[in-house]
Amino acid sequence: MEQQYEYKEEIINSRLGYLGGSDYSIFSKVEAQGQVPESCKERLAICKGLYKKENKFSTQAMQLGDDIENNIFDMLHSADERWQSNPRIESKKFKRNNIGLLCHPDFILVDEDKKLVTFVECKATKDSFSKTRKTYNGQLYIENILGKEYTEQMDGSGWRFNLKLCHYDTSDYIGEFNPDKIEMSVIRFGRPPFNISKCMDIIDKYMEELTEYYREEITQEYLPQKVQEKFDAINSYLREIKEKEDTIKEFKDKMFEFMLQKNIKAIKTDSFTLSRVDECDSRSFDTSSFKEDHKTLYNKYIKVSRKKGYARLVLKGEK
Repeated sequence: MEQQYEYKEEIINSRLGYLGGSDYSIFSKVEAQGQVPESCKERLAICKGLYKKENKFSTQAMQLGDDIENNIFDMLHSADERWQSNPRIESKKFKRNNIGLLCHPDFILVDEDKKLVTFVECKATKDSFSKTRKTYNGQLYIENILGKEYTEQMDGSGWRFNLKLCHYDTSDYIGEFNPDKIEMSVIRFGRPPFNISKCMDIIDKYMEELTEYYREEITQEYLPQKVQEKFDAINSYLREIKEKEDTIKEFKDKMFEFMLQKNIKAIKTDSFTLSRVDECDSRSFDTSSFKEDHKTLYNKYIKVSRKKGYARLVLKGEK
């Protein structure tokens, strides 16, 4: 049965306004520091719509993981059509004014006969099951908590919840899916890796005051509108300057040839003087060679001075 896997686009779109299971490292860092660290601020700026990161690329490992996940889902779905792929599970309990929390478990089965909700997180790695379980402990914990909340909302009493980790060993993968490589087990938690509610409160407070975000290198679109308009004006001036510079260069090149032919040394006008500079040898000091041959003497005469900072404008195509 051919399946259409369009859930990835929905997952990417959910990055606006929500944290997800894959953001577990943010919770770990906020829990450890009691505040939002610098390394998490870009992701939170994306959540608030202040910054957009292009993610339209897929590594070979990512594509491999998607292919294996889809194969496993096809296998499960062919046996029981109630299986769902990557549904959006949004938390009401952890919803805050400025940020929400959701997850997209790879597979979900709601068994009304057994009153059992099962979330399955699928990982395709070269590591062992136990190491993979440890690596993604934070993500699994978020899905476990949101899965229990989801189950509590089911109609009737007596519903139970299971979280499972599905692992596919890719250590000798050569492109052929082998169901025997699948290992699946129920995941239980003892001590929570972090306090989701406490972390969401800290993040929400930070998001409340977050009104702008700048990386070390940004594009014009992320600047305030009035500043963007200034950039547009400067861009127009630069194009005019470049066109005039090209016209002046063409004029000077032609006049140089004319002055050579007529043996004219200079032409004076009321505004400027055009002088002919003939071909000649140029002498310069080879600093690199001197430094290499006389390093001690070079260092003796090095002068360090503080230069004032400034904004350097470089046209595209220039170095």
